[in-house]
Amino acid sequence: MARHLLFRQVVGDLSLLNSSPFSKLLDSCLHSKSAPDTRRVHARIIKTQFSSEIFIQNRLIDAYGKCGCLEDASKVFNKMPERNTFTWNSFITALLKLGFLDEAARLFGSIPEPDQCSWNSMVSGFAQHDRFDESIEYFVQMHKENFVLNEYSFGSALSACAGLADKKMGTQIHASVMKSRYSLDVYMGSALIDMYAKCGSVASARNVFDGMNERNTVSWNSLITCYEQNGPTFEALDVFVRMMDYGLEPDEVTLASVVSACASLLAIKEGLQIHARVVKFDKFRDDLVLSNTLVDMYAKGGRVEEARRVFDRMRNRYLVSEISMVSGYAKAARVTERNIVSWNALIAGYTQNGDNEEAIGLFCLLKQESIRPTHYTFGNLLNASANLADLKLGRQAHTHVLKHGFRLHSGPEHDIFLGNTLINMYMKCGSAEDGGLVFKNMVERDWVSWNAMIVGYAQNGHGTEALAMFKEMLVAGQKPDHVTMIGVLCACVHTQGWLRRDAITSTQ
Repeated sequence: MARHLLFRQVVGDLSLLNSSPFSKLLDSCLHSKSAPDTRRVHARIIKTQFSSEIFIQNRLIDAYGKCGCLEDASKVFNKMPERNTFTWNSFITALLKLGFLDEAARLFGSIPEPDQCSWNSMVSGFAQHDRFDESIEYFVQMHKENFVLNEYSFGSALSACAGLADKKMGTQIHASVMKSRYSLDVYMGSALIDMYAKCGSVASARNVFDGMNERNTVSWNSLITCYEQNGPTFEALDVFVRMMDYGLEPDEVTLASVVSACASLLAIKEGLQIHARVVKFDKFRDDLVLSNTLVDMYAKGGRVEEARRVFDRMRNRYLVSEISMVSGYAKAARVTERNIVSWNALIAGYTQNGDNEEAIGLFCLLKQESIRPTHYTFGNLLNASANLADLKLGRQAHTHVLKHGFRLHSGPEHDIFLGNTLINMYMKCGSAEDGGLVFKNMVERDWVSWNAMIVGYAQNGHGTEALAMFKEMLVAGQKPDHVTMIGVLCACVHTQGWLRRDAITSTQ
């Protein structure tokens, strides 16, 4: 109410003695991120003697940047007859926030006198947009230029090291942190734990945690996630129990990591206890990531009915939220993108538990609701078709794969995965010819691809083709494993042939 009253007073009064009211209004626009309000304030400023005041112009750039109005911010910046370092920093921050990193880098190179804030913006901005190498380069150059490194510099650089899984650089930054006044900072400790966790160095992460004089929820979350992602997974549950014993309340990040650990361990009893806590507190019920992990846990544990109940509650809630709560296409897209995790987990749960018709029905429902499937979705659909030995359904699934842009000749890992799954499906459906065509069209293959062909040919009675494929595998430099040899032995039975002992031992 006070903000709206001030707005009416200011926009209707052109005889103000100073720019302070405009500054307060722009601060309000910064917090509300309202582009219309910012433009209305700007329109009034232009009619006053404060229109050329550098402080007000800087605030305008800042406000437009926060609102996502880069074009407006650019116009203010370009028309300014005089600029200071804050001007440059505000516009660079706007560029970085909206993802225009190359433009920000060019502008940064033009700053007459960059300050600590300028450098921190570059280190942080590039790290936040996954340009980790460049983030580290800015951090190193900042240090060379003798700028003081603060918690923002160190935190962003450690985030970049985590993104790169660069333990060597992370350890060097850790050494610099220990020489600084941030060595005991709880947030710095949490960032170090996260960095070592992402680098797979569990012992180093634990050492940092044990050496912290003070810990907060983020610190405990970082260590729990470290064990959940790197193992031993049971340690994640032990750390969670310790956290509770210390009297710290878990948040949604804590619970999602613990539920994920329960899923990996198939610890359904513990998972049920966590779910009970989720249901008890309203603030956790609507968390999408946490709900995704619950669906995954129940599906992996064979409790498909419970998984479906969580899923249905999520699906109904988020369909409503996309209509009534979500503002803007980008937010709606994020909801859909993240929600596919739950669809995949439940479809996989049905497939793994032999409920193949349910899996296919859920895929059809997914298509009706216009949710874009991923390679995991199609992998599970193809597995369901294979389990049912339904060639017609498998071919329809193959058509869907191609329609959604997965090209088996393009080489990415997910396309190799789909290629292998297609071979397996066709072989189990009795169509060795189709399986062979998929294999032929795959530019990149792994040992799973070769095994699928050898075992598939053997199981379909094509012993000669299986043995020929085995020879090709050896020529291609792929090392056979026990699955390969089972397929080869099965092929020998079908061909009433035998393998010389030296041929087998030469592959070991």
